[in-house]
Amino acid sequence: MCGIVSYVGEEPKATRLLLQGLKSLEYRGYDSSGIALLNDTLSVYKNKGKILDLEKSLSTLSDEEREKLDQSICGIGHTRWATHGEPSDINAHPHMDSDGTIAVVHNGIIRNYIKLKKELIYKGYTFKSDTDTEVIANLFSYIRKDLIAKGEYEDFLAMRLLSSRLEGSYALAILLNESVNPNSTQPAKRILLAKHESPLVIGVGQLENFAASDSDTVLQFTDGIIRLADCEFAVISKNTIDIQDFEGNVIKPVIEVLKKNDSLMDKKGYKHFLLKEINEQPTVLSKMLSLIEDSTYENFKLINFNINFAEIEKIYCIACGSAYHSAQALKYILGSWCSLPVDVIVASEFNFQHKLIGERDLVIGVSQSGETADTILALQKAKSAGARLLAITNRPASAINNLCGANTYITPADLEISVASTKAYTSQLMAHYLLALQIATARKAISREFFTDILHNLKTLPVLLDQMLNRANHYKAAAVNFAGYRDFIFLSRGINHTTAMEGALKLKELSYAHASAYPSGELKHGPIAILDENVPVISIAIPSIYPDEQIIYEKIIHNALEAKTRKSPSILLTTDSNQDHVEEFDLVMRIPDIDQLFSPILATIPLQFLAYFIAENLGKDVDQPRNLAKSVTVE
Repeated sequence: MCGIVSYVGEEPKATRLLLQGLKSLEYRGYDSSGIALLNDTLSVYKNKGKILDLEKSLSTLSDEEREKLDQSICGIGHTRWATHGEPSDINAHPHMDSDGTIAVVHNGIIRNYIKLKKELIYKGYTFKSDTDTEVIANLFSYIRKDLIAKGEYEDFLAMRLLSSRLEGSYALAILLNESVNPNSTQPAKRILLAKHESPLVIGVGQLENFAASDSDTVLQFTDGIIRLADCEFAVISKNTIDIQDFEGNVIKPVIEVLKKNDSLMDKKGYKHFLLKEINEQPTVLSKMLSLIEDSTYENFKLINFNINFAEIEKIYCIACGSAYHSAQALKYILGSWCSLPVDVIVASEFNFQHKLIGERDLVIGVSQSGETADTILALQKAKSAGARLLAITNRPASAINNLCGANTYITPADLEISVASTKAYTSQLMAHYLLALQIATARKAISREFFTDILHNLKTLPVLLDQMLNRANHYKAAAVNFAGYRDFIFLSRGINHTTAMEGALKLKELSYAHASAYPSGELKHGPIAILDENVPVISIAIPSIYPDEQIIYEKIIHNALEAKTRKSPSILLTTDSNQDHVEEFDLVMRIPDIDQLFSPILATIPLQFLAYFIAENLGKDVDQPRNLAKSVTVE
């Protein structure tokens, strides 16, 4: 969360490029935004709201200020997801020190900022905002003045002293007005960078250099990328890039040449990125199936993980949000196919359980962005405990990929622009099926016949999903009927409990309605008390050819009818051919015929559409819901 972009070069285009970069970073936060430009002096422009609001504010500046914007060749920008201090003009980044000689943008959280703030106030520094970031600006100002007075100032030394006082996570971009250091021999137009547990990359250009929170932002301007490792500093000017680690060792930059993906920021004619990404799901799943390394029963490989799955005694899945929901499906599948114990743990809760883990355990981290702070920390703790690590993400350029290396499965979902996850979620579900198949065959836990049946069902999913996209208007009609309700209950059991949880989350994210998901058997253990004619109940009940699964279906129907007796509007999500009890529901939404065991991917689609169309009907911002950020890079 929070996005950083920086530019230093020869041509007067800093303002334009910073705004362009910020637009591509809005998925990381959009509570407020701002830019700082270094000309003869430092100038900061910022306000509450989205980048469009910042652009409108800049357009009202005086001619003199506009000329300053147009002539700038060095600057930093930021789009914010608020953690310390409410979204406001004052709390927006960049933040300056008391003297107005330093501007800072920051992604992360400084845990000891209150202590530092008190120290700095005692030293005479003043504060305008409620943020932890303003502490960084004033602390760097104090360190800089002290070193200049001693005749010892040097950028990397100052940053090492700064980092030695900061506790927490941070990616920083810092601008300096050299008027307080007239004897400096360093380039006047330069940007100082620091990375500690938050993402930051450098873009290498011709007589210009960039920095940003992700490589996709930089790739709009250049194809040369330097990935800062954790605990590294950098100083960039128009023609120099110097990097050191926190110990003062010089780091030789490694430049990667990446291919630009122009399609990510193109809606392709769809009204919203969310709708585009819903419609991309069949292609993503087809690509996943085509990339299987070996599809034979004897040696099935999703990819060639450096793990002996036959030796694993227990699996822990750690994830947050939608990724956590997807991991619940893996727990169900592996329990069914392999009788293998699997715990799914919310990543932020893993700190309290990691001491139970040993070297014969496998810990799987699932993260759409690959930068989820809680998940990264949990994986690091699992690694220190000796466990084997495996990761699932759709971002190859990510901290999780760096941590897990060859044991990272990169799903081909690409970056989602809409904050609410759709194609990343279903690609994670498919990844879990395929990973479970690799584990099951490695352990000789399933028969050849069942293996063939599984693979056949998985290969039909993209085709069936593609057919479902043509039912969008049907799902829209259903959504319109329920757009006026403010409370929803989602029910299911077994493998589709994950679908109920994800459906409830999508509705909350997009429409701001309250929605809760329960295993349907839990209904009468408390939740039934809130049911009345104002609380719709959505039951996901998919028949099965397998006796154990069919019992689950029958129990879901029974629990759904219990809700019906409490006068709740009732919605049934089931298959095309199922006619069991359908006349007793107020609305039936259908998916193509498929067995319950393989239904979560298909069953998710109507719920994505339901949330989308309800939110659109209510006039909500579908792609950028309030208070949310796509990539949660702080705990």
